[in-house]
Amino acid sequence: MAKKGTNVEVDGRVNAVYDLLLHAYSRTQIVRYCAEEWDISERQAENYIARARKLQQEVADQNRDEWFVSALSRLQDCEREARKRGNIGVAIKAVETQARLLRFDLNG
Repeated sequence: MAKKGTNVEVDGRVNAVYDLLLHAYSRTQIVRYCAEEWDISERQAENYIARARKLQQEVADQNRDEWFVSALSRLQDCEREARKRGNIGVAIKAVETQARLLRFDLNG
């Protein structure tokens, strides 16, 4: 087996595994890739996979938050434009949609 990788090497390997996961490589394919590229054990490859999946989750959580803020902003713009044009029905619908996104109880 190869010597232990530096922090920079390990981060690069985790990022490479992250890319493989994004391209729908199976666990088996990733383990084989790791063994061929870096001469590491299956267990170490599993560690890289776990770290890459954690990174995927962190990115997904961040993107979800960014999307949420962006969606609320677009709805507020829509509400504002609808009010300017006197289209109260559309403005109300935009407010209702914002409330649903924020999980406010509209029936309470």
